[in-house]
Amino acid sequence: MNNIVEIIKLFSDQTRLRILNILYDSEHCVCDLEAVLEMTQPNISKHIKKMSDLNILKKRKQSYWIYYSLNNEIFEKYDFVESILRDIRKEELFQNDLKKLKKYLDSPKSCHI
Repeated sequence: MNNIVEIIKLFSDQTRLRILNILYDSEHCVCDLEAVLEMTQPNISKHIKKMSDLNILKKRKQSYWIYYSLNNEIFEKYDFVESILRDIRKEELFQNDLKKLKKYLDSPKSCHI
């Protein structure tokens, strides 16, 4: 069962918000997050684990890759989650992350090509 206090605490961390922003539209692997956030895999994995433990993220394994996405059940349970994620998209930092993601996914460096 999700603990609302822990979920609210989760939103106090900018890195987690940035990850959630990236995952809002579609699933991604950690290498996508590394490229956009310019952080190391262990650092991102620490945040992914925390969010997965709270059942905010789902994962899907395909070959060697694990893809993470938002667990839509969290939106149904807590209305404020989707509201926060929509609102942060108005901020420049989060808009820039989405631009970097698009550029990365279109590049030869992307693991999706």
